[in-house]
Amino acid sequence: MLLSNPATFDQRPLKEAHTLANAGRDVVILAWDRELETQSDSVFDDGLVIRRLRLGAGHGTPFLTVPKLLLFYLWCLAHLVFYRADAIHCHDVDTLPAGFAAKAVKLNRPRLVYDMHDLPEAFLRFFPLTSLTQAVFLASARRLADAIVVVNDRFVTYLGSLGFDKSKLVVVMNSPPVAGGRRRKRRGEEFNVLYYGWLGEERGVRLLVEAMKGLGGTRLTLAGRGELESWVKDEVAKNPSMRFLGWLKMKDLELVIQGADLIPSLYEPRTRNAMIATPGKLLTAMSLSIPSLVPSGTYQAEIVEKYGCGVVVDWKDQADVRRAIQRLATDSEFYDRLAEASYEAFVSNFSWEVMQRRLADAYTGLLSPS
Repeated sequence: MLLSNPATFDQRPLKEAHTLANAGRDVVILAWDRELETQSDSVFDDGLVIRRLRLGAGHGTPFLTVPKLLLFYLWCLAHLVFYRADAIHCHDVDTLPAGFAAKAVKLNRPRLVYDMHDLPEAFLRFFPLTSLTQAVFLASARRLADAIVVVNDRFVTYLGSLGFDKSKLVVVMNSPPVAGGRRRKRRGEEFNVLYYGWLGEERGVRLLVEAMKGLGGTRLTLAGRGELESWVKDEVAKNPSMRFLGWLKMKDLELVIQGADLIPSLYEPRTRNAMIATPGKLLTAMSLSIPSLVPSGTYQAEIVEKYGCGVVVDWKDQADVRRAIQRLATDSEFYDRLAEASYEAFVSNFSWEVMQRRLADAYTGLLSPS
């Protein structure tokens, strides 16, 4: 597996790697620690090995990052020569060039798997000629990838419309396991709203903060980093019902999530990627019997409306967001009904146990002798 982060906080690649290791595969993650947050490689009891390139680099500055990204590709190719892998599993579009190169030079004739966490535009928007570059990557993936892992059925529909062979598409959602879930009702007196992740305008951070100002009986907790971090700190300093925890390690974040009553997933429905995404926090909330707050016109909204596991709001209407939070905070019967529906839908349709069987079966078909 090729991964452009240190394989510490990104749960999807780790869950997939452990799934394959537990199915008897020899799995190595080649990871780029661009934040220099690790000190060593990792070896797990199931045999999973993580090798890390510790090379500092920023985010969102392509002209500074690209030279180091090229070094990461060369580092990956050097390891692939040594490992002579049967399959190269590329997590997201920024690792695909190394996979394409390995396939082109026929290193052990590997099978190429493209794990499409997001549409390529989510990464390539930082580069010039975004539309052309995205078209080239999609066309190359359509021709060269032996399997493509996608995050929901809407990706299958969209890629099918672009000419992708649907038999190569495997839906694996970034879901928690049933063992990590819980069935519960609400709660203490204070209604706890939690936002975690990238502190960006398009993630609805400003919308959420503004909507909750002065909303009695509620507390807003924010954790993460991003371009709005300074603004968030200033707002928290002025609002005693808000707090900012900074960037948390996963074990610390999990404790905070356990105490939440609402986990909004307010991606601005502006780009195609935001429209069809299924953020992991939506599935995490469902597993913990926590209703979600999602924007209308998105695939998230379709899930929420189908299973009755949250509230759909107008992203452009701050008052609508405020009313939804207020009702969830004050109407216990309404809240408990959504919480119960969230958990039931998760166990039946979205748990990691459902997803890992799909991934393991896909690899069985991919690597079976023809």
